[in-house]
Amino acid sequence: MIFKISNKEIKNVDYFLSIAFFILIILGGLLNTLSNKTYLNDSWTIGEWLINYQGGFVRRGFLGEGIYFLCNAIEVSPIFVIWFISITSYILLVKFTIIEAKDKVSVVFLLSPCVFLAPVIGDFLIRKDILLLLIFLFNLKILKSHNPNTLFLNILNIFGILIHESFAIYALPIQLFVFSNKLDIVKTKIILFKFLPSILFFISCLIFKGDQSQAMFIHQSWINKSFLFPFENLNYELPLGAINAIGWNFQDVLKILLTSFTEFKGILWIPLVWLVTAIFLGIFFLGDYSGKDFKIKSFILSFQFLPFSILCFSGWDYGRWIFIWILSSILIYCTCGEELKSFKSMQYILLRYNVIEDFLLKIEIHKRSKILLFFFAYPHCCWSLYYLPSLLIVPIYSILQWRKSFLK
Repeated sequence: MIFKISNKEIKNVDYFLSIAFFILIILGGLLNTLSNKTYLNDSWTIGEWLINYQGGFVRRGFLGEGIYFLCNAIEVSPIFVIWFISITSYILLVKFTIIEAKDKVSVVFLLSPCVFLAPVIGDFLIRKDILLLLIFLFNLKILKSHNPNTLFLNILNIFGILIHESFAIYALPIQLFVFSNKLDIVKTKIILFKFLPSILFFISCLIFKGDQSQAMFIHQSWINKSFLFPFENLNYELPLGAINAIGWNFQDVLKILLTSFTEFKGILWIPLVWLVTAIFLGIFFLGDYSGKDFKIKSFILSFQFLPFSILCFSGWDYGRWIFIWILSSILIYCTCGEELKSFKSMQYILLRYNVIEDFLLKIEIHKRSKILLFFFAYPHCCWSLYYLPSLLIVPIYSILQWRKSFLK
């Protein structure tokens, strides 16, 4: 039997889950940070931050060059610098997102494994994604102003692109769209000209993608500073993980992508599993706050899905791409959602989502259904059967909803 519950009980569920998620974030974040402490064993997390310009200009090297300069100047371990940047970025992103999300997205949903608990569970807390999404939030705040300053937008864009070129893929399109509608600019050339510096730096990162020689120079630059790595004996001959990947060619990437696109776990085709995970996560977001602003949230998710798809064809960390997709959509909705609804061009676009709203299953995150958030999780890559219960949540919820309707 489905019981009715009071507002007090609803608040109790919110409070319990929020506290539980917060504790998991604190404990899990501490363990996650301490477990990422060596270049050898954490070459995809720590190693990503170590990419620098010691072999010449290369994509993703800007922040690593700054860390290299700082470590040379004051002889501090790059591990500690990476920890500081990662944790500070995470705290600020959580804080500012919750502030922006007031009366728009529930704190329970934000702290859940769907959003901010995901990097902790999926082991990508010590990655550049968090810092980049924080920069993206600052961009959106500027974009929200009456007359956005394109100089500041370009500076932040360039900073993000030089840290990781993927920033341009999910951050630039929405900026171009909002900017053009806000100022009623209809000529594509004018819009592109205003964001030309950002576009040129993105192109330069694609051109100077790196090679094996540069990867070796970067690797050797840190080998020469091995005394700054307190948790390992840094004496490896060849570059590892993210630094090594700088030197990969198109054929190397294509080979790995083909392997990931043909992966099965029993009868489960893994690319389809990832797609279903993304769809379910989107459904949770649409149903948050009892389905408030369904159409504009649907539009934002759809808009950001193209950049998400491009990321999926450029790398195989599908859990990270899903996280970027959902959180970037949340940030856009919280900062620019109301303004998007006011644009003339949006009136016709949003009409198309009437049909979707009528037929799409909505997991309304309210009352006891919020407990479902406790059981939904996804890894940063390499999906396994441990995450199968997450895929069963929506069918189980649907059965319970059908039973509830049947018993009325």
